[in-house]
Amino acid sequence: MPTPLNRLMAQHWAKAARLKKADAAILFTYADQYAIPRATGKRSVELLVVLPPRQRAPDPDALWKSLLDAAVHAGLLVNDSHHWVEAAPVQFARGDKLTTYLTMTDHETPR
Repeated sequence: MPTPLNRLMAQHWAKAARLKKADAAILFTYADQYAIPRATGKRSVELLVVLPPRQRAPDPDALWKSLLDAAVHAGLLVNDSHHWVEAAPVQFARGDKLTTYLTMTDHETPR
């Protein structure tokens, strides 16, 4: 699960930077492993977080900051502004273990 914004803000700036860097490293690894092409245009982003029993869900908007910054750093997004990203509402589900599913879809470029 991406580092929630409230956890980033509660840390010393250097520790927060390390947490964000760890999020980016995970995205770099998966992007390389699955040969995900670098972003060249706007992308839709969907996030599904599967929570184990008794784990509380964080605020949905708190997950976007670190995730979008990491995706830009990994080249999966051009920029995290609204011109380049269409973020769907975060979805939560229950399961056996904490799992995060990130889906990105390229938008058609107008001709």
